[in-house]
Amino acid sequence: MAYTVKKLSELSGVTVRTLHFYEEEGLLRPSYYGSNGYRYYEEKELLQLQQILFFKELGFTIKQIKKVIGKDDFDQLSALHSHRKSLNQEREKIGQLLKTIDKTINHLKGKMKMKDKEIFDGFNITLVKKAKGHEPYSAAEEIVGKSVRVPTKNAEDVEKRGKAFYENATETAHAVFRELIHCIEKGLAPSSSEVQRIIKRHHGFIDKIQDATREVYKAMAQLYQKHPEFRKQLDPFHSKLAEFMSEAMTIFADSELK
Repeated sequence: MAYTVKKLSELSGVTVRTLHFYEEEGLLRPSYYGSNGYRYYEEKELLQLQQILFFKELGFTIKQIKKVIGKDDFDQLSALHSHRKSLNQEREKIGQLLKTIDKTINHLKGKMKMKDKEIFDGFNITLVKKAKGHEPYSAAEEIVGKSVRVPTKNAEDVEKRGKAFYENATETAHAVFRELIHCIEKGLAPSSSEVQRIIKRHHGFIDKIQDATREVYKAMAQLYQKHPEFRKQLDPFHSKLAEFMSEAMTIFADSELK
C-alpha cells in the first residue's frame, strides 16, 4: 500500500514538515511521485522511517543517523537487534529507577531505612552510545559541533563484564562527585592542586573505558556541563557541580594531555 505524505504523517505521528525535512536531508525519499505531484511512500520507506525514529529515540543526531544508515554496509536486521538490546537496557534502567523511587517514598515515610548506596541505584551515566556494526558515537559530537570519535577500549570485554562492571563504574564516578562537592564547599578553585588531583583520577578512570585524549576529554567537559541527560544526573548532587567539574576537566586537559 502506498501512502501520501499526509497519510504517512497520520500513520507515524511525524509531521509533514519533518517528513519534508527528512527528504531534503536525503534521509527519507518518496518511493515515487504521482502524476498529481504527490509524494507516495511504500513499505520500504515506512521501514526506513522506523529506523530514523529508533535512532532518534536512542539519542542520535540527524547528522549521526545519516552517517550510519547511509553506509553501503548498513544492515537493517542488525540495527533492529541493536535497537532491541538498547531498549531492553533502558527498560531495566527504568525498572531500577522505579524501585528506587518506591524505596525513597517508604524511606521518607519512615517505613524503611535506605542505605546511602541505594539512594543512587539506577543512575548509570552512559558515556558512549553505539549502533551494532558501527563505531561508537559520543554525545559530545553534538555539543562541540564536529565529529569527536570516542572509541571504547576492548568494547567486547567491557560488554562481558556486565552489571557488576557498570555498578563499580557508577560508584567510582559518584565518589569523584562527592570529593569535588567537598572542594566546592571549601571554596577551592577548579585549578587548585587538590581539585586537579581528583580530576587526574577521574581521567584515569575514564581512560580505562575509552581513549580520553585531550580533544575527547575537553568535549566530555562540555558534555558534563551542557548535555541535559548529564545535567539531570549531576545537578541533584550539587547545583554547581557540573560547571565546576567542566572547568576543572578543561584545565586538566589543557595542562596535562596531548
